Parts: sequence; C-alpha cells; structure tokens
Amino acid sequence: MQNLSSNTSIAELEARSPAMLAALKSTGMFREGDSSVTIGELCLDFGLHPQIILNMLARAGQNDPPPDIDISELESLSLPEIVSHVEAAHHQTARESMPGTVALVRQVVAAHAERDARLREVQTLFEKMATELEDHMIHEEGALFPMCRDMSELGSIKATPCGDRVGGPIQCMTNDHNQSKQELARLCELTDDFTAPAHADAQYTDMLQQLKAFADDLTLHIHTEDHLLFPRALEMQASLRERGQNP
Repeated sequence: MQNLSSNTSIAELEARSPAMLAALKSTGMFREGDSSVTIGELCLDFGLHPQIILNMLARAGQNDPPPDIDISELESLSLPEIVSHVEAAHHQTARESMPGTVALVRQVVAAHAERDARLREVQTLFEKMATELEDHMIHEEGALFPMCRDMSELGSIKATPCGDRVGGPIQCMTNDHNQSKQELARLCELTDDFTAPAHADAQYTDMLQQLKAFADDLTLHIHTEDHLLFPRALEMQASLRERGQNP
C-alpha cells in the first residue's frame, strides 16, 4: 500500500486495505464511527507515535504468512496474566542465563579468537544485547507493566515517569524490539546460524547452544509482546476511555 501516512483517514484505510483496518481494530484504538479520524489523530489521542502503528499496518498489508511462532495458548489470558507470563517466562529466564553466557563467551573468545576473528564481534555484540535487554526489562517493569495491572485492577492508570498512557512505553519498547531484531540477525550471521565449526571443542559448542537458546527466547519474547501484550494493553486503555474512565 503506497502513501500510507499519519494523515491517512480510517475511511481511506477501510477502502484500500481491509487487512490493515482489521489490524488497527485489533489494538482497540479504533471504534466504529471514527472513519473520518486520521491515523495520526488516533495515535495522538493515545500518546502513541504514529510510526509505531504505521509499521504495524505495513506488516499487515504485506500478506506475509504468519511467523512460525504459536502463542495461541496465551490468548485466553487476562492482561495481568500476560504480564506475569512475560516476567516469569522471559525476564526471569534472561536474568538467570545471561551472566553465565557472557562469561562463557569470554572464555571461548580467549581460546579461539586467533582462529576466528568474528568471535570478538560476537562477544561485543552479545554483551551489548544483554545490557540492552536488562535496560528494556527494567523499563517495562517500571512503566508498562504497572500500567497494565492498574488498568485491570483499578480501572485507571497511575502516572509513571513515562506518563499516564500506555502508548509512551509501548513506543519505547517497540523501538527496542526493532533494534534487537537487527542484532539477532547479525548474531546469527556471525555464528553461521549457531553452527559449530570443525575445530570447535565442547566449550565452544556449549557457547553456541547457549547463544541459540538466548536468541530463540528473545525472539519469542518480542513476538509475545508485539502481537499480544501491546495490542491488549492498547485495547484495554481504549475500553476504559469509552467508559469515561481515566485512560
């Protein structure tokens, strides 16, 4: 779809791409009768940068097959339950595994970098990703997650350093995800898709297995938030606004 912008109205979107309109409705931001409103106006009302929604709509309009990730078992969970799942299944897992993997990567680099110079970039990249992921998790736990729980349990949002709308932290989280996807692709490239070379010893092979486990979990973490947590949070905020409550 060409010329999609923050000035595109809902009526235009409906006429040009039913798939994109369905994606927008899935966020809860749009309700019937809002057809004259533009994407930019909707986003402004929810404290969300229009580019976040434009990127989501672009993906919906590509008619790509769904990614090979099944999170259907999570769809019946409430918003607070989704938050708790992300914390337990991904945040806790990352915090438990990353320090050991960082140490192992350093050991393998010390032993094998003379033979494969790419290992030094693997070390730099992974340590950067681990730091960024910890910052990302702290941000979520201090802003978006409390907002989600407040909306469900109190019917309102107590202001955080990111404001009192979920759009602000979602924008930050989405930017983080886009960065992480690029870094994951580079990590796969540097490790030949986590394939052990002929000279790899047990320690080298273990490092690759741990890096792959990290990459797989981060990919699922990102997918769960992009396709379930964020839309559900926006939907709940929209529902509360419809009922005349704080968000």
